Amino acid sequence: MERSHNGYCTALEKRRPFGLVGSSPTLSAMPKNHLKWTAPEFIQYHKNKSWFVVSGLIAGGLFLWAVMTKNILFALLIGLSYFSIITYALKKPRQINLGIIPQGIKINKTLYEFDNLKSFWIFYKPPEVKEISLRSKKTIMPYVKIPLGEQNPVKVRQTLLKYLPERKHKESMIDNLARSLRF
Repeated sequence: MERSHNGYCTALEKRRPFGLVGSSPTLSAMPKNHLKWTAPEFIQYHKNKSWFVVSGLIAGGLFLWAVMTKNILFALLIGLSYFSIITYALKKPRQINLGIIPQGIKINKTLYEFDNLKSFWIFYKPPEVKEISLRSKKTIMPYVKIPLGEQNPVKVRQTLLKYLPERKHKESMIDNLARSLRF
């Protein structure tokens, strides 16, 4: 398998199987040629006291500025945003069940059918970036990110190539910002 210099999988083949038939297996009773795994829903970064102090100072400064300029709506927005950020920062990731079956990709009980997906790409820069990016045909939710956990990305790629074309996806600015802020 060809690999690019940055560790990402390269686009080698564009193939789709013909005549998929059969029932929808559960994750526990899957055929041997398909995959299942568990992974945390997100990477939890350790945040020391200074992370909370700096974010509190920024939020406090913006809140004071909003109050001094009599912008109550902005002050409320800053307060709610800071509360949401702290709540999410302290949240522990749940383990989720993932699987690739003939009909699509299962995340817990949600099935993303291959017929509703355009392509996939695997972002793989361990230890931080290990995820599958699925391009959806939906305009409201164009990308679905799925954690790889400890699953072998080569096996995942080989399995997905049976159903979807591999197209390079760009990492979103929000994902890069969250990773650089250790969020």
